[in-house]
Amino acid sequence: MAMTDYAFCKGLEYPTIVEASQRVAWTVDGIFANRHFDTTRRTVPDSWVGAEHLAFLDDSEQRTLNHIRAFSYAHLLGNYEEFIPVQMSEVAGQDWHDERPRMRALFRFGEEEMKHQQLFQRTEEVLEASCGHSIGRYFDPDKLRLTEFTKGVLGYPLMSRFLLLTAFEFGTQRHYVESVQAGNGAGSDPLYIDVLKAHWVEESQHVKLDVLEAARLAAGMTPAKISEAFDGVLGLGGLIGETFVGQVEQELATFKTVTGRVLLEAEATALRDVLNQSLQAIVAGVSLTHPSFKQVALELSKEGAAKLGIV
Repeated sequence: MAMTDYAFCKGLEYPTIVEASQRVAWTVDGIFANRHFDTTRRTVPDSWVGAEHLAFLDDSEQRTLNHIRAFSYAHLLGNYEEFIPVQMSEVAGQDWHDERPRMRALFRFGEEEMKHQQLFQRTEEVLEASCGHSIGRYFDPDKLRLTEFTKGVLGYPLMSRFLLLTAFEFGTQRHYVESVQAGNGAGSDPLYIDVLKAHWVEESQHVKLDVLEAARLAAGMTPAKISEAFDGVLGLGGLIGETFVGQVEQELATFKTVTGRVLLEAEATALRDVLNQSLQAIVAGVSLTHPSFKQVALELSKEGAAKLGIV
């Protein structure tokens, strides 16, 4: 099947995508502009934490967890994006003499993903300064874990990586649209909303490139190979899952340090389970269940999509 035969590519063109990217561009300094988070209130929607039903936590502790989760989201997404500029350069290097708009899109979006890393790093720094305390990080400052994680991701086939990227970029758009723009995030910090919005407007263009590149790859693959690429998505999901577990442990440690609260064993188990479930839901869950990602997966391979529970 030619890439132009996929319905999810209809109307998408590299020059138009680049033009839109230029029009919506922003700067990290422009977003923050000496602003801070108001830590007397919650930073993100309560649904991002999912601990509202835990009666052993008081309002102050719930708010602390909310601040910690806002940090975790920025921390994980910023580090997940480390592999993307490398991937875009890899793809460009395979066909350096291809049409210029496509090459511009690949390099431009790689550069923008580096800007997103800076956006989320600034979010981490300003959130800690606003809270007045440090917050635990799964990815260490020396980047040993990040280096290992990035190598692990890049070890998977290119199609698997583009499928993962497509899912995540649809998912990050969903966070802004459903959790904030649609009003479900009432009470979210205005600065955090602006961070999510900035990320959203550029990812809205990036995901168009992702699906075009996935279609281009699929045009040169057999149906069996395309289906096999979805096994790679499951493998990549395992790498992501390890980061969830690690960051939740950092959240629990930070919560204990900040509040001084020593939870009973049953309470600690309940909180750990809730934090794990909600973190998976707001990162992996919203991505793999996004209607647009489902369409891409099903068109590429119904057999492969079924491996992800998409039917």
